[in-house]
Amino acid sequence: MSNHALVVQGGGFRTAFSAGVLDAFLEAKFNPFQIYAGVSGGAISMSYYIASQKHYCIRAIEFLSANRDYMNPARILKSQSLINVDIFHDIADLHMPFDYDTALQCIRNRKVAIVMTDRNTGLPHYHYPGREDWKDAIIASCAFPFASKGKHELNGTDYLDGAWSDPIPVEWAVKQGAAEITLIRTDTAGEQQQSWLDKFGELYYRKSPGLKKIFATNHENHNRALRFISNVPDGIQVQQIAPQMNLKAGVYTDSKEDIRTDYLHGYEMGKSFLASKRP
Repeated sequence: MSNHALVVQGGGFRTAFSAGVLDAFLEAKFNPFQIYAGVSGGAISMSYYIASQKHYCIRAIEFLSANRDYMNPARILKSQSLINVDIFHDIADLHMPFDYDTALQCIRNRKVAIVMTDRNTGLPHYHYPGREDWKDAIIASCAFPFASKGKHELNGTDYLDGAWSDPIPVEWAVKQGAAEITLIRTDTAGEQQQSWLDKFGELYYRKSPGLKKIFATNHENHNRALRFISNVPDGIQVQQIAPQMNLKAGVYTDSKEDIRTDYLHGYEMGKSFLASKRP
């Protein structure tokens, strides 16, 4: 049997779509993967999937949307970040407790990577999480520039959101030996131009070469990933599960209805994908 990889793109609260897909997989007891890679919010949904915790990711997203400590404009007046990603500690420990034992048992003899960006070099780091650092790896992968604290230290290195270096790590999965890849997308747009946020970041960090590079090349990393997916090497199969309609949620929303709509769309797409694989 060829190595089968699961790759989950980030996308903030659009992760509700990915949560729906993966809950459909859990319901069907579908987990044929030997390799896993998740980016930002995708790393959260992937982690709960690995731990066989159906509904936990969507509940975590709904919890965040209603929690004023996660996103609060008043924090800016106190010279704090708009988004408090450190709240993920409480979610994993108290509110939607992460099942480390099941997760670690699942990935025994398998490879799982949480993707983050090295703030010093601008390069992607594929972190293999363990019991002691799984939460911190998630926070590092979700440390959104400017809106959140923009960095998180892990093993002495500062990291930020993995989407700024390898937003769709299909090429990484191939390098790990994957011949079949199931990719869950939250953004189906084509190639991108440099965004206003990245232009601002490039200017803001113009005296810090590593950080400047992160914002100067973000769109190039995205476009390179799309080109790779369109022209994978012979013998490699990439199956994409992507929204068939515009998702209601964005990077953030406080609308539980929008989150639930995206989740149910993902759930139906997951079921359709599974049906297509039946003989």
